[in-house]
Amino acid sequence: MEGFKFYCVIGRKRLDLFHKKYNKNETEFYFDLVSNLLKERLNNEANFYQILSANRNKSSQLNLQEAIENTLIIDNKKRVEPLKINYNSEIVRSKDTPELSSVDYMLWVLQRYINKGDKRFYKVLESKFNIIIDMYDFDLKNIDENLIYYDCNNLFDLEKVSEFKTNGYI
Repeated sequence: MEGFKFYCVIGRKRLDLFHKKYNKNETEFYFDLVSNLLKERLNNEANFYQILSANRNKSSQLNLQEAIENTLIIDNKKRVEPLKINYNSEIVRSKDTPELSSVDYMLWVLQRYINKGDKRFYKVLESKFNIIIDMYDFDLKNIDENLIYYDCNNLFDLEKVSEFKTNGYI
């Protein structure tokens, strides 16, 4: 399993925040996760990006496109030279896109570790988790600084994070 790095966002679904920030809208929440996943990861060096999202009940191509465009706008505000990204984005069915199986497996590994404390699979693939973004772990961060990044210099470990409630999910 050489040759790939995995980036993911853990979205703690906190009801008060979900109601206030996302207007009780799962689609807004989901695409905020997408936006945070892409933020500061796109660059002009790549010739082309193929961005695939698994089909969900309320997902739409328009929402995915909006999340990508909003990310580019935010990223470009911080740059002298704006990003000019060539990309295609699609919402696809997992069963029609076998390459999403590796994404599903990596998420399963992390979810198993978080929900059951089973670290076996996570430890084997830990080096492939290039970045794990933990959103809304307010026990570790100020509410205004809502993202915690785990990477090769700061590995994700359940010992470091606040408890995941049963209503939280990845």
